[in-house]
Amino acid sequence: MDLEQRLQALSITLPASSAPGARYATGTVHQGVAWISGQLPREGDRVLVAGKLGRDVSIEAGQEGARAAMIRALAALRDTVGSLTHIDRILRLNVYVNSTDEFSQQSAVADGASSLIYEIFGPERGAHARTSVGVAQLPRNACCELDIVVALSD
Repeated sequence: MDLEQRLQALSITLPASSAPGARYATGTVHQGVAWISGQLPREGDRVLVAGKLGRDVSIEAGQEGARAAMIRALAALRDTVGSLTHIDRILRLNVYVNSTDEFSQQSAVADGASSLIYEIFGPERGAHARTSVGVAQLPRNACCELDIVVALSD
C-alpha cells in the first residue's frame, strides 16, 4: 500500500503547508535527505493545543498536539519533495515540549508523533531516532514543536 492509500485508510488528510514566517525554508533536500523545519500543532493559524505540560496541558492532550504537528510535518515534506512517493523512511524526530520545570514526561508527549509514524510507515520504514526535550516556551504558546529528517528514495 502506498503512503497516500495508507493515509486515506487512517482517515488522515494532509493540509496544505504554510509558507514560513521568516527567511527560512519549510524544508530542504540535500543528497537524498530531507530536513523539515519545526511544525506546531496548528490548523490554519489556530494552535490546537496551547499551554505548558505539567500545568495547563495533560499528557494525552500533548500527545494529540504532537500527532497534529506530525501531520503538518508530513504535509510540509510532501510539498518540499513534490509527492509522498519519494519518502523512503523517517530517520529522525525531534520533539520540543513546552513544559514546567517539574515536568519530566516529554518522551510520553513525543509518543503521539512516534505512534503516528509507525501507523503510517510500519515498523520497518517508521523506526526512527528520536529526541524529546522540555523547553521554557514555544511560538504561539504551542504545547510542542517538532521537526523531522527523512530519507528519500531514488
